[in-house]
Amino acid sequence: MPRYFQGLLFALIVTALNLPALPAFAQSTPRQLAPEQLAPEQLAQAELHELTVQLPGGPSLRYAGLLLAVERGYFTSAGIDLVLRGHIPEEAPVAAVADGNADLAIDILPSALRARAETADVVHVAQIFQRATLSLVCRPDVDQPGKLAGENIGVWMGGWESSFYAWLNRLGLSYFASGGGVTVLRQSLDAEMFLAGEVDCMTTTSYQAPLQLAPMGDQQAALVTYSYEDLGLGVLEDGLYARGGDLADPARIDLFARFLAALGRGWQAAAADPAAATKMLAALPENEGIDPAVLRRALGAVNAALAVQKDGLVGQLDPAAYDRSVNLLLTGAPEPVLTAAPDAAISDLVFRQRRQLGRFNN
Repeated sequence: MPRYFQGLLFALIVTALNLPALPAFAQSTPRQLAPEQLAPEQLAQAELHELTVQLPGGPSLRYAGLLLAVERGYFTSAGIDLVLRGHIPEEAPVAAVADGNADLAIDILPSALRARAETADVVHVAQIFQRATLSLVCRPDVDQPGKLAGENIGVWMGGWESSFYAWLNRLGLSYFASGGGVTVLRQSLDAEMFLAGEVDCMTTTSYQAPLQLAPMGDQQAALVTYSYEDLGLGVLEDGLYARGGDLADPARIDLFARFLAALGRGWQAAAADPAAATKMLAALPENEGIDPAVLRRALGAVNAALAVQKDGLVGQLDPAAYDRSVNLLLTGAPEPVLTAAPDAAISDLVFRQRRQLGRFNN
């Protein structure tokens, strides 16, 4: 299907499902740069290679570095004609890779490993978020973990729940309300239950909390936040996934590595110039009416999760963090996300190729 019709089809889907539209610069038409438009070091990349990337759900600031890289032409400089697929509710991003509708996907580790356990040919090729952002935010009176007993707790399910249940087990608290346990309520991805007083603690992420809790104004300062990463119970979140079959092709590995290089440049730019990144985010329809200071604080939380290196390098997987995550997914929840350790679920081929590219600032 030609790119124009892909874009038209996606626009119709966005309208039908009432999804936020992607920024205009993320839906460009195919381009092949003329040699005279290129610097000498770019001539070898005059032919742009189309690459489709499936985005995750949630606020666009979650992938702000990618959008900034598009806006500044970093993917074009890397020889990539980028196509972005918007998130479809109730569908894991890695499903688009498994189904052949995308070349790469950004997804959380629990979602990807569960898909692989169900025979999907998806492989982790780079880790974008180095720190887990998942947190539990509680009202001021729940200022010690032991005070969770007897409270109503909003919990995200669908792969996000392992850290919470592992923490309850460590605290010796039951997830049954009787006998001094807690009452677990299935929480949607927003903060409505918390703002309405239906739960005493809510699940969120470090980057969504500033947006979700903005209606509370100055009262936010009194809230108590428990970070699962700080508790040693963080599960890896946003990573990059590809089809396992593509990793047998050196040309595909190189293409993915160039994507990772351009992505790193975007995130490096977002960290170095948060004002520009915030301005870009504020211009998106989904962020209309949001205080830029709130957006900037949320963006800072994303930057903290990435820990971009000075040379723009992103994507390295910490083996200890991966092993911890798998263990939590196997044992953390009453109904574990995984029932067996995944086999051949990760590959460092793309990251190693990315390193060979060097700074990649052309």
